[in-house]
Amino acid sequence: MEYDQAIMNPQTPPHAAELSLHQTLKRVEDYVRQEPTKAVVVALGTGLVLNLLPTRMLAGVTAGIATRLLPPVLLGLGVLKAFEICCEKEDARTP
Repeated sequence: MEYDQAIMNPQTPPHAAELSLHQTLKRVEDYVRQEPTKAVVVALGTGLVLNLLPTRMLAGVTAGIATRLLPPVLLGLGVLKAFEICCEKEDARTP
């Protein structure tokens, strides 16, 4: 698959992040084609390190933090939305 031509809308110019991602993927693909043995060793090493991480503990901690932060964040967003609605009504009354 050519990353330079992948899923880019021809009418709008691509974002810098999209271009950077495509360039990085292209460089990785070129490296894997030039050095397949090193690429396999790096992939195996990365898989081993990820396998050794205590993923259940990390997932539990992340879920616990998200559960504790979600209600205040939702409350804050609700207050912001109520403030926006209040300001819109006040602007509509002003001639």
